Amino acid sequence: MAAHVRCLRLLMVLLSGIGLLWSEGAWGQSVDLTTLFPKANEVPGWTLKDPPKRFAENQLFEYMDGAAEIPKSYTFRGLVSTKYQKGDTVLEVAVFDMGTATDAYGYYSARVFLERSSRSKERLIALDHPAHLYATVGVLTFWKGRYTVILQPDSGKPDDDSLLRFARAVSAKIPVKGDPPALLRRLPTANMVANSARFVRGKAAFDSLLLFLPQDTFGVAKGGETVAAEYTLSGGPATLLLIHYPDSVAAKASYNAYRQLLTTQKAAFATGTGPPGAYVATATKEKGTGAVVGGSYLCVVTGAKDTKAVETGLRQLLTALKTK
Repeated sequence: MAAHVRCLRLLMVLLSGIGLLWSEGAWGQSVDLTTLFPKANEVPGWTLKDPPKRFAENQLFEYMDGAAEIPKSYTFRGLVSTKYQKGDTVLEVAVFDMGTATDAYGYYSARVFLERSSRSKERLIALDHPAHLYATVGVLTFWKGRYTVILQPDSGKPDDDSLLRFARAVSAKIPVKGDPPALLRRLPTANMVANSARFVRGKAAFDSLLLFLPQDTFGVAKGGETVAAEYTLSGGPATLLLIHYPDSVAAKASYNAYRQLLTTQKAAFATGTGPPGAYVATATKEKGTGAVVGGSYLCVVTGAKDTKAVETGLRQLLTALKTK
């Protein structure tokens, strides 16, 4: 009996490993994730330093040194990573299986936003979808299908041409392009800061990418999906958020919860301003901020220069909802 139990446990471990190795593609076929990696010298001069290593969902903290909450906020399924070497430079290629194209874009947009720096030289690369190359540090990030792919140095700094060759080689092996989240189309385009749009799922991602709040004020841990971007309003920066809920009742509940939070923080509410049904306030942390409900959507502005910028942002969000 004990031997039978041991055999069953061994079989479960083996099946778990196979599950990490294979990914059920959105196109209905099983995909061996290791086939997405270039072979040795497929990119000239680069040899394979380490074979592919797989990480399950419960092993992600081991790989990311405690920074795993953001991909886990999305529908993360597994990760396969391998390393290549050319001279003294070691390059890691990591493929994150995010489960869906929507969440692959989401994690890609999160990484790109967090990698933004005034000191980093940023370049947009034309792959199946626009990819981001940070030449200063030698990092290239892209997404395709259900996969987010990160190329980053383990030691030294890879040259731009090598990064592009690796990205194109991996991208060519992913058979389905995938579509960005449809919710993105509901963001207003006027005054949007280039390459700042992001799709956010889950509270950990919301806290890191938008607003850190001790409580789940906006109900994002319960399934609310958010798109957001940076804007220039009234000559200053602002963040516009659009949160989609199952129904208008849930949207209204978050609208009330945010107002209560601002009241607790002793925010100064403006009177007689903004679109009908909106509230506009100035708070220490959120600066110019406000919210208004549009059906099953909650429109939020935060970080604005003044109440006028908040009003403009809320109107833009409502207008975009009606026209898209």
